[in-house]
Amino acid sequence: MPPKPGAGKGFMKSPADIAENRSGKRHTRSHVVTASARREREDQILMGDAQRAQPEEMADAVEMDGDDSMPPQSSSSVRVPTKTIPRGPGGRFASTAGSSSGSSKRSRSDVEDDWIVKSPVPGGPSDGLMIPSFLGHIATAIWSGQDRGLLRCQTRSLYCGKLCVWYGGASQQIQKRIESTGLSYLPNIMYGHIDAPLIAAFVERWQPDTSSFHMPFGEMSIMLHDVWQILRIPIDGAMVTADASVEELQSCVMELFGMTREELQKGHYFNGGIRAASVLDYCQGDRIADAQATAWTFLMLGCTLFVDKSGDRIRPSCLLEVQDSVSGAIGLSWGSSALTYLYRHLGIASRGDCRQIMGCLTLLQAWIYEYFPCFRPQREGVTLDSAMPRACMWPSIPLEKSGDRLKSYRVRLDRLTADEVMWMSYGPDVITHTPRTIYAGWIRYRDVIEPYMPGRCMRQLGYVQNIPRPILRPLKSVHPWSSLKYRVEVPVDMAEDLWTSFPKACMLILSRFTLARTPSECEEQYMPWYCLHSHPQLLPDMPAPGPVIHTRSNNEVWVSHWVNWGEGALDAMNLLDEDVAAEWRHSYDQILDAWNSAK
Repeated sequence: MPPKPGAGKGFMKSPADIAENRSGKRHTRSHVVTASARREREDQILMGDAQRAQPEEMADAVEMDGDDSMPPQSSSSVRVPTKTIPRGPGGRFASTAGSSSGSSKRSRSDVEDDWIVKSPVPGGPSDGLMIPSFLGHIATAIWSGQDRGLLRCQTRSLYCGKLCVWYGGASQQIQKRIESTGLSYLPNIMYGHIDAPLIAAFVERWQPDTSSFHMPFGEMSIMLHDVWQILRIPIDGAMVTADASVEELQSCVMELFGMTREELQKGHYFNGGIRAASVLDYCQGDRIADAQATAWTFLMLGCTLFVDKSGDRIRPSCLLEVQDSVSGAIGLSWGSSALTYLYRHLGIASRGDCRQIMGCLTLLQAWIYEYFPCFRPQREGVTLDSAMPRACMWPSIPLEKSGDRLKSYRVRLDRLTADEVMWMSYGPDVITHTPRTIYAGWIRYRDVIEPYMPGRCMRQLGYVQNIPRPILRPLKSVHPWSSLKYRVEVPVDMAEDLWTSFPKACMLILSRFTLARTPSECEEQYMPWYCLHSHPQLLPDMPAPGPVIHTRSNNEVWVSHWVNWGEGALDAMNLLDEDVAAEWRHSYDQILDAWNSAK
């Protein structure tokens, strides 16, 4: 098992200055004159806010001189590095090498602005301050009575099974090489069956502008400590940033297979991907240990954390870190990479015309089970060993993929209350175990960069939810109805600089928040603000959520309530008598351990 991420404290100057210092000069965005007033307005909405909104957001994540009472920095005191976006014929935005884009097809798409919120939206926000791309969201169609149905959930469960067989039959020399990456168990914990209606229902509530699910009671998100708890893959470490041209990627595969380019392109490599069956056929048996370990790790990454829509093919970019040796996979933040990739594809799947969802769907489905007892499947045990990935807690069983189940999930989510959520599913000390979860900035996987804003989901960290800071705005974003035109651009140097500055900077200042007395607690003004700027309900004419009375047989809910109450009671006892509190906590932990190990 990979070691748990280490803790660290300390603060330094603002993240914008960090990015500036790396380049040695301040960057300014040049003025671009367009021939269209519409494009000018689009620039003001999409690009002009970057220098104003981003420092205000990041100010809440950085401590200056250790003074918790210092007010947030003004936009005049901090500059955000930007760059000129070149335009092609007709004033359209051109693709840039330093941008973060979903695909080349999206980069070449025309830019439309009919997805930008400029006035109150029926069933949606009153303005575009929080979710400016809401008019391109599938929720707008559902509110008006249209239904796109289920999403196709991309998985590689067949090849995960073959990877397990390959690993089991490999020599100890090969197994040790693979185990050194800390990722050898991933094919074993990927779910063979994905609940497509449940996944689709949550995708309909994902907002890429905030990197969060918008529920009737506020925002929730998959955070870095969730990835650690569910998958047990490294969170700390360097970002996965390597990239290469098509020719370079082909050369890597040629070296792995021992083929010429002509041989490779004859039935093995096409449409930018290498056939997974070819990796299995050519890299087992009498190949040397290094080659087999490299091929296994390459195929494993493409079948678990970075699943795409290529069917039986794997993108060769997963080979870049391990082409010389599997040791190249050590020391990298695979957790943040997998989360970035999932964030991006949740955003694409939330667009109105999208019909499929990619990424690590085991992570998404297990996250739903962790926080929402009402959607959990029946299971024999309660928990596993604390060192095991929590994805192993939940059974993977085939479930009906029907539109009726999706509709029932929509209604249930619209009626869901904050009291039904297991806000602290992993216990009260998630920050201690995973300090990186309170990083605030951008996360990256190769050319994909996404905002990570834990301050929007403080109840998942045990704190009272307040009105969060403005969203982190990319240099440019296009989130239209068409998923093929989906595009996000962020200066790659800034994303990497902010990540490496943690924990000296880019950290939520927890002293500015209040510990929650009850798990679902939020400030009085939060919900009125949230209802004004979001879409708490997906369906029109739905009554407001009321109190839910659970049956006595719903053990998950009742035990969760008792655990939450017991943790709060023990925390309160700490203020009275330290010795008595320690004794009660020891007894409480013994009971929980006995309960968790019971069959």
